[in-house]
Amino acid sequence: MRKPVILITGANGEIGHGLVAHLGQFTQHNLVAIDLNPFEESLVKYCTATIVGDILDENLLQRLVSEYEVHEIYHLAALLSTRSEYTPTRAHRVNVDGMLNLLQLAHEQSRWHGHPVKFLFPSSIAAYGMPDRTTKNKIHRVRETEFNFPTTMYGCNKLYCEQ
Repeated sequence: MRKPVILITGANGEIGHGLVAHLGQFTQHNLVAIDLNPFEESLVKYCTATIVGDILDENLLQRLVSEYEVHEIYHLAALLSTRSEYTPTRAHRVNVDGMLNLLQLAHEQSRWHGHPVKFLFPSSIAAYGMPDRTTKNKIHRVRETEFNFPTTMYGCNKLYCEQ
């Protein structure tokens, strides 16, 4: 029988690091963390498994689901703004194709165990863009559907995946 887990991508990033530590300290869930970089011991102790790998590696994802039953996914992996501007094709692969890989994994897992997989994909201020500073200074609150004019490749990828 496969072990039920929460999958966290981008687990070595700022948000991922905090999320793994929080879930590890305050819940009894089995955590599987994925990141491109090796994990610090301070995170490893909270995880059932840590995987140094790429969300674009479909073989890695298939091996993961052969061993674990994924009930929740916290998708935090991304190629952020500065690097995305220099490598827009790579940014698209990581930010868009990586998202698609994880959505397919969630779909397969939900069919396998008969209930939806919780999928959390946090937004970013990069998905929004104000036309100028005057407009920015006038606006106090922005709705999700307003100012969807990102100015970076990362913002464009993020908005595309959200919509």
